Amino acid sequence: MTRTTPPRPLDVEALFPELAAYRGSTTRLHPRPGSPSVSSSSVGGPLLWPADEPWPVCTEPHARGTGRRPADIHRERQVLHDAWECDPDSGPTAEERALLVELSQEHCAAGVADTDPLPMIGVAQLYRRDLPDLLEGPDGCDLLQVFWCPFDRHGRTGYGMSLDLRWRRSSEVSEVLAPPPRPEVVGYQG
Repeated sequence: MTRTTPPRPLDVEALFPELAAYRGSTTRLHPRPGSPSVSSSSVGGPLLWPADEPWPVCTEPHARGTGRRPADIHRERQVLHDAWECDPDSGPTAEERALLVELSQEHCAAGVADTDPLPMIGVAQLYRRDLPDLLEGPDGCDLLQVFWCPFDRHGRTGYGMSLDLRWRRSSEVSEVLAPPPRPEVVGYQG
């Protein structure tokens, strides 16, 4: 289903004519829960990643041994979804709230050093066929994949994100890596 953004409430270029030179086309994503495949554009879905290619890792030294377990975060989201779906007026029961407290605890990943390669999280993959305004990637690539380090401890301030963007030709991937590597813990639930 095509979703569109409503018309602008005011004409920005009429108010600030000097911005007209910077006008560009934008695609606004409207992700919805679903069950995408590796052949779908998605946010948080499986990626079309070749089985014989190394998965992206964060190599920048930073603390990475303490955080939340990804499985606990996914379970927490499911519990909250089900609770609000079941009873929109009161949400989680006392038992579910106790489980949510347990799931929100941080854990230590044993033996993980601050310099060990850390698997990045596959955040999104976008096929050009699904985003008409997405420019063609280098050498005719039709698929953009976005990864990030699961800890916001990068950059000059130590609070920045580390992103890794990969372009590829989807037709060249024959055997898909499944399941992808995952870090034992992540820095936050987002």
